[in-house]
Amino acid sequence: VKQKAEALDRFYNFARRLDAQEESIRDHKLNFYSRELGGEFHFIRFETRRMKNAMDLIRYNNLHLNICEMGATGGGAHKFAEIWERELGIRMDKQDELDSLVAGMQFVLSTVIGECYTFRPHKNVPQSNSSESSMSSKTEKQNRDHSSHHVGLKLEESMETDSEANEQASGSNLSDRDNIPSKTKVDEWWWSRKVQRDSISYSSSYPYLLVTIGTGVSVLRVDGPRKYERISGSTIGGGTYWGLMRLLTDVESFDDAMKLAEVGDPSKVDMMVGDIYGTNSDALDKLGLPSNVVASSFGKLVAKDDPAEGLTQEDLARALLLLVTNNIGQVAYLNAKLCHTSRIYFVGSFLRQNVISQRRLSYAIDFWSKGEMEALFLEHEGYFGALGAFLKSQHIENREDVFSQWEDIPHHGESYRPSWRHRKW
Repeated sequence: VKQKAEALDRFYNFARRLDAQEESIRDHKLNFYSRELGGEFHFIRFETRRMKNAMDLIRYNNLHLNICEMGATGGGAHKFAEIWERELGIRMDKQDELDSLVAGMQFVLSTVIGECYTFRPHKNVPQSNSSESSMSSKTEKQNRDHSSHHVGLKLEESMETDSEANEQASGSNLSDRDNIPSKTKVDEWWWSRKVQRDSISYSSSYPYLLVTIGTGVSVLRVDGPRKYERISGSTIGGGTYWGLMRLLTDVESFDDAMKLAEVGDPSKVDMMVGDIYGTNSDALDKLGLPSNVVASSFGKLVAKDDPAEGLTQEDLARALLLLVTNNIGQVAYLNAKLCHTSRIYFVGSFLRQNVISQRRLSYAIDFWSKGEMEALFLEHEGYFGALGAFLKSQHIENREDVFSQWEDIPHHGESYRPSWRHRKW
């Protein structure tokens, strides 16, 4: 008990110093208290390429003292295991990556109020597709029907709840960065109003789809607590976008790529349905498509003598982001239809600081499903693997709303065997 208290004191002293000096590596707004486990979770990130600096920081603050083993997942759990044990004396308890992702995500969904959100149309944006108006009567009703109560600390994020979404205009909730540039008329239908969704964690919510977008894309069907199957995927993911961006532009970081995409005009690059049929053609009604839907990504460049004429890096960044995002959304929608589920959770490093793709996925899933499905996103994105590795290394599971932890105890002089301890809240 004394050693645990000392370790906690060191960590909280370290966390306070981070708040004062190095706040950028600590996501303090994501902290939450878990009544089930009787403690508070803190979230700190380090870039893999700066692992040596992270280890030096841990050693300098004596965080490694009294810690013999630590749950870890991902490639780094294998790549850095030897040096961590040699230099810090901490053995990495390696956990399966997808197991950890699902475990961490389900724990947060069942614990943290305000975790889940989606995007809805801006109040001032004219409706351009019938599915947008049908969304309120279908998907939002589903969320009300499946509402549930969870314990945890509500996040410090200003957003609308399901009921508030029907009452508040979104203009006051949008920052300058959220405003749609007037020149990008093709984006006028984009959904920019962030709306909180109730988390769903009980048995009737299964199955749902979990789409993780990293270098590539993996699609999981989740059938219950820590029960999942990888059913599909795509080679066109974040690695595709970043690789082509480095080829087509001179940006050196993903954040810079996002800044370019924010102000780009994809209509200069993509061929729209209106470019083929005209903007007021009767054929559009027969097709059931608005004129500002993409018909061919990068298709407008085919007919130009000089494909690069009149284009900026910003335009290419936006069009390429749409290409990758639309493909991911199509793959997710088709798999959700096969699995007969209306809930699609999108996670992964590609979505970090990438609100453009989140909004696009929200629109695309609704468009293809005619309002029957909804794209969902999570505030703690990027930390589910680490959180799940911790839970699994501590043998903590959620069995029928009971958080259980098993430990090895001796039995009649035999070798250790697992025993379950139950705590219900």
